[in-house]
Amino acid sequence: MLLDLAVSPLFVWDVFTPTLRHETAAGQAQLATVFSVGLLVFMVGVIVGGRLADSVPPRSLALISAAGCSAGLLGSAAASSVGALIGTFGVLLGGATGLGYATAVRVAGTVGSGRGLALSLVVSAYAVGTAVLAPVTAVSLRAVGRSWTLVLLAVSVAGILSVAAVLVPGRTADTRPARHRRASGGTPVRVHPRGPLVALWVAFGLGSAPALAAFAQAGSLAGAPSTGTLALMLLNVGNFVGRLLAGPLSDRVGRIAALHANSVLLILACLPLAIGTTGFLALTALLLLGTQYGALSTLAPAATSDAVPGHQFGTMYGLVFTGWGVAGLLAPVTSAELASRVGFTGVFQGFLVVAAVAWAGVATHARLVHRQSHGDPSDRETDTT
Repeated sequence: MLLDLAVSPLFVWDVFTPTLRHETAAGQAQLATVFSVGLLVFMVGVIVGGRLADSVPPRSLALISAAGCSAGLLGSAAASSVGALIGTFGVLLGGATGLGYATAVRVAGTVGSGRGLALSLVVSAYAVGTAVLAPVTAVSLRAVGRSWTLVLLAVSVAGILSVAAVLVPGRTADTRPARHRRASGGTPVRVHPRGPLVALWVAFGLGSAPALAAFAQAGSLAGAPSTGTLALMLLNVGNFVGRLLAGPLSDRVGRIAALHANSVLLILACLPLAIGTTGFLALTALLLLGTQYGALSTLAPAATSDAVPGHQFGTMYGLVFTGWGVAGLLAPVTSAELASRVGFTGVFQGFLVVAAVAWAGVATHARLVHRQSHGDPSDRETDTT
């Protein structure tokens, strides 16, 4: 949980942009590039970090993440140009937080029991961190300015991650079941359930797209810019609640059933927005959409963990996570462009189709997992190295 709190500074970038526009004389589009690069490098950090977490002790990765986050924030405090901010906040902080996130999810995703609950707690910490840090950062900006706020953030994040490094394991446990370990005189066997993971990649990416678009256009979807703050708050509340509840619920009802229920919730959330509802019903739809997105953010790593051997979970979830990354890069921009032509009602009519395809991805994932669990050799690839 402490590792995931370290992701928070990346997602409060917008708090700094008014001050940075004045200090650097840069436009909104130029400053938005810093955050876009940060998101892209964060995704790369999750992919690389997931692979590293399968073989490198979590404590070592936590310390590397602490060093990278501190360097990125301290560099951002000294930066005076957009180019420098791209290198410090975007690349250094983005990559280090991606590494920390991947390490946290890998530790939670390979616990012996209550895996859904563990993942819920870990990914909820990210949502809580962002919600708490944004107002605290805004107050600090007014009190001590941009540079000292970033210095204070660097010190705080370094402290949190240092504690996290003490608490996480100092070595990588052998999470492989006996049948996947090297037998005496034999060779290791690795199972790559590509079919289920490709289906889950589709379900995760497409299932996240409507909410990611909504986070960028909350006020317009609620019907009036004046309700934008309330709409964004409801999205974030739903995001937190969904992350917290989905894991333990899926431990009880099963991961596949929870993924199907999440698909139903996505369609229910998109329907009011697809018919042009505003006001209370639109705000309710945004709350449901945030809940669906938060729940999917927990269910995707949990389902990945169920489908792959423990010693490959970090690597495989890093690949599945790219579905979220692609959606995060494309959905906000594409929906804003389409809204200028067909309105947000038309955009969410399109998202109903996206939701249906995401549900088809869930159904395909469930079918392939069922076939593999019953030993269908056509769905397994065995490598000997």
